[in-house]
Amino acid sequence: MADIRVYAFHGGGEIADMSVFDPFHPDVGKKVDIPYFFYLVRHPQGNVLFDTGGHPALVTDPRGRLGDAADAFEVTMQDGDDAVAQLARTGIEPAEVDHVALSHLHYDHAGGIEFFPDAQFYAQRRELEFAHWPPVYQRDIYVPADFDHEVAWTELDGEFDLFDDGRVVLFPTPGHTAGHQSLLVRLDDKRALILVADAAYLPRNIEMNALPAIVWSPDAMVDSWQRIRSLRRRYNAELIFTHDLEWQKKTKVAPEAWYE
Repeated sequence: MADIRVYAFHGGGEIADMSVFDPFHPDVGKKVDIPYFFYLVRHPQGNVLFDTGGHPALVTDPRGRLGDAADAFEVTMQDGDDAVAQLARTGIEPAEVDHVALSHLHYDHAGGIEFFPDAQFYAQRRELEFAHWPPVYQRDIYVPADFDHEVAWTELDGEFDLFDDGRVVLFPTPGHTAGHQSLLVRLDDKRALILVADAAYLPRNIEMNALPAIVWSPDAMVDSWQRIRSLRRRYNAELIFTHDLEWQKKTKVAPEAWYE
């Protein structure tokens, strides 16, 4: 197998209550520092960005970007946490990003779309519909200014193998949103990663079937966890969580470290 590298970029984050992760967690009421992550997959046939982090405007004017939703948490992004600046630390310019896959279109995952106008974009068709006509309970966390750009979308209906070699495969994991997807990256014949995104916030969610606070469909989310478990067993995969509170102990953070 040809070499593949995966870079995990820390793009700042936000401070919110532990109840976001699990309304029944014993630490409910405690404020926690929630990271934002996005990922670069370097495949011999092209560079794939999985999610794009928060928009740089969140650093200087979160209320102007998010409206009243900004009252629910404290954004901790700083200058240089955005996707363009982080990629530059590994020598990657926006024009060198061939593909951008979005797990979903919430503000902390889709904020950098406009900075990659030459890339091909991938999202589940159901997610694009959901983002443009969100239910009232998720309306504040979809920001049209993030995703209403003239970029080339490939609208997916299910699993999609980006390079037709089984190495970089998007697969639906609805539950958090109607069209959420995660990414399987096979590093070699014996090891793989699953970039979970928000299919689950923490390992605890999957291990204990503990539903988080922001859910479109509990049943779909539990089904998605079952699929993630199955793929983890099949490919000996490590699960990487975008908002893992223990990321400083567990995540290989770019550009100093990577997965290969």
